[in-house]
Amino acid sequence: MLFRHRSQKLMRNRRKKLPNQVSVSSSDEPDLPSLLELERFSQASLHQWLAAKKRLDLLHRALYFELEPLRQAREASLLDALRSQTLPSYQFDNWSRIVDYRYSLDPLSTAGSLKGDGGRFNIGADLSPGTFTPFPALYIAEDYETAFRERFGRADKRKVRTFSAEELALRVPGSFTQVRLNGNVEQVIDVGDLDALRPFIDILRDFPVPRIVPQTARQLGLRQTSWLIRSASLLQRRLLHPNWRLMPAQFDLPANSQIFARLAVAAGLHGILYPSAKQSGTRCMALFIQNWSNSRSFIEISDAVPNGTRRRRVSGSN
Repeated sequence: MLFRHRSQKLMRNRRKKLPNQVSVSSSDEPDLPSLLELERFSQASLHQWLAAKKRLDLLHRALYFELEPLRQAREASLLDALRSQTLPSYQFDNWSRIVDYRYSLDPLSTAGSLKGDGGRFNIGADLSPGTFTPFPALYIAEDYETAFRERFGRADKRKVRTFSAEELALRVPGSFTQVRLNGNVEQVIDVGDLDALRPFIDILRDFPVPRIVPQTARQLGLRQTSWLIRSASLLQRRLLHPNWRLMPAQFDLPANSQIFARLAVAAGLHGILYPSAKQSGTRCMALFIQNWSNSRSFIEISDAVPNGTRRRRVSGSN
């Protein structure tokens, strides 16, 4: 179902060793800085790169679309495997959620998760429109520091004179709102628990590698012993991979974690509990409130809210 991805250098000989400085200074301008040559390429090497790109696209599309019929054929078993490992309920207090300031009156909305390619455990509207059905998730974290890291990509170190969190996240610095949350969610799967993933993996082990994959990999010079995920530990690493956005951004395909979440939603799960990829020792949750109808799952803002707040509480009854 899910596949492995390892970034490798596809063209080891594409760069020639060249003098790395081209002096533009003259005797009467001794302090004029020199220029550094970053790259040089020919028409032939450009065609070579484009050919490699096409093969790499073919490789990853084969890994996804050749396995999709197998996922559909075994979907009932995959969904049962997920349901069999859910926690009956998971209670939390004083967890955190951060939203842009302009959304302060509706911090429990999932609309933002549908923008762009989506989040780690949901598919957004811009991910290959017409091919993948978007679905939302509400992301929360165990504490403020974890929520900040997950949102902006680094710790809230305002006294350190370096790139800001917003700059590293390619965002314009702006105001944001943090809310504290309480709740109790039924039917949650904890992907930090390897035992919870093993029934799912037992089904994936039967999936064969598409024939075109090893052939295309050899043309690219890639060497990999296994292209599919065959163990619970590897599945866990792929679900929590820091660079999960590579597949949506580079190949317009869902990441492993997004494929997993799509099946979790289809299984009727209410959420995915997972270790934070940005803050060691803390947890986050992706909540699928669209599955909460007629259940006892709920989440609510624990502090007083300003006038005009749309929702203080979301539950199976509202």
